[in-house]
Amino acid sequence: MFEFFIFNQYYIYFIFLAILIFVFYLFSRRKLNKSYNKKLESEVNKQLLLLRQKDELLIAQSKLAAVGETLSHIAHQWKQPLNQINSVVLNIEEDFEEKKLNKKLLENHLNEIEKLTFYMADTITSFNTYLQPNDKKEVFSVKEALNNALELVDKLLESKKIKCKLSIKEDSLIKGVKNEFIQALLVILHNAKDVLEERQIHTKKIAIKIYVKNIKAYIEIEDNAGGIKDKDFDKIFDPYFTTKTHSQGTGHGLCMAKMIIEKSMNGKLNVKNEKKGAKFCISLAKELK
Repeated sequence: MFEFFIFNQYYIYFIFLAILIFVFYLFSRRKLNKSYNKKLESEVNKQLLLLRQKDELLIAQSKLAAVGETLSHIAHQWKQPLNQINSVVLNIEEDFEEKKLNKKLLENHLNEIEKLTFYMADTITSFNTYLQPNDKKEVFSVKEALNNALELVDKLLESKKIKCKLSIKEDSLIKGVKNEFIQALLVILHNAKDVLEERQIHTKKIAIKIYVKNIKAYIEIEDNAGGIKDKDFDKIFDPYFTTKTHSQGTGHGLCMAKMIIEKSMNGKLNVKNEKKGAKFCISLAKELK
């Protein structure tokens, strides 16, 4: 009986010791898991920060490229009025030499120069507004933003003999940083312009549609340049991918446009080949009035 009691006592001690070891194991495991989770969380945060920095660098590079494009646009916008001013000055000189220059004629010439300089000043104001840094989200009209974008490129498209057709079935309000949205639109328009020129399309066309479907706002921009090549299709939105030479493109434009539409505005930017060319489609949540 005494031996049986001792055996039971040892058995109880053994079970108790086993429980202690198991509890200690669980405690150690939990501590290790906690430490591992902290390291994992730290690594994830580090990688997210690196990704954000890369995104910011990409947008900064794109904005820098936009400044260069802006100077090109201003040159196109100013070319005609500068020629007209030069022509008016020559007329003044000619009228003076022929002794035809009276007060009324001089006023007419000066009024013409004044109108042209006002137009040039408005051009600078438009571009300055577009390039103004602003991260504040606002509610704005799709039609208004698109018109702002077209105002910045109309002379450039005209100089390249590109016909731009705008069809508005239904306008709507959307929310985001307006200047960033305009920048995304400009990227797509420039992309269409470049491919139309590169492929030497005889009758160059860009068709733009605005409509609303299932409480979403849609903007479609389609060219007639023949579409995206199969080998390039899956890479078209990749950062630094470009089909142009290094001096003509950096390959961050369409990637940046997709980031603005999808990350900043929670929308979608897709592309597909149609019969005559590529069609870029932007879909965004419609804001209620």
